[in-house]
Amino acid sequence: MIEVYDLTGANDLRCSPFCARTKAALRYKNLDYTTVPIRFCDKDKLTFSNQDRVPVIKDNGTVVSDSWKIAEYLEEQHPEPKLFPVLGMKKACRFFNMYVDTTLHPAFFPVVVYDVFEKIEPVDRAYFRETFEARLGATLEDIAARRDEFRPRFKSALADLEAVALGHEYLFEILTYADFCLFGTFTWITRVSDEPLFDSAPSLGKWWERMQARFEV
Repeated sequence: MIEVYDLTGANDLRCSPFCARTKAALRYKNLDYTTVPIRFCDKDKLTFSNQDRVPVIKDNGTVVSDSWKIAEYLEEQHPEPKLFPVLGMKKACRFFNMYVDTTLHPAFFPVVVYDVFEKIEPVDRAYFRETFEARLGATLEDIAARRDEFRPRFKSALADLEAVALGHEYLFEILTYADFCLFGTFTWITRVSDEPLFDSAPSLGKWWERMQARFEV
């Protein structure tokens, strides 16, 4: 059985968008897996992978880290059903994967970061504060107080996604790894925050309902 090293918050809340991608892909490929919970302060438990970020999987002695590399590995070792089902789709999914990481997450994170902070174990909070205050250039409390300043970018990103989802069952017409990338992001946000996502994005909301029904992790 495949082991997935999976970020956890308080009360075993699984709160990594990247781990959610991997687990959804495993479910899609009908692969049995078990999870190993990793807190923010548990990064020393990942030394066997020669890095310190989740997700990491172990599959019959093979260790793979990084959600994109894990997707490539799964597609090679367990090719059906396919994450990249048609010619050229892998490049399109790679682009979308990078778009989610470098455009969507920076738009979403300042709006929900304090919600994440409140959902993690107390023992992890000093690490989380130090790491993300350095990244954001302000205290978590200051970022939380400025949510209204960050929401327009958040809503603009949702509007772009709504335009993509409008009239489509899946992002690229057929189910691909791109859907799992976005699924991971919304799994993360809906678990840590009450920030509304779909009030002004009904097509995106219907896509989310379909994905949850099939791949909830």
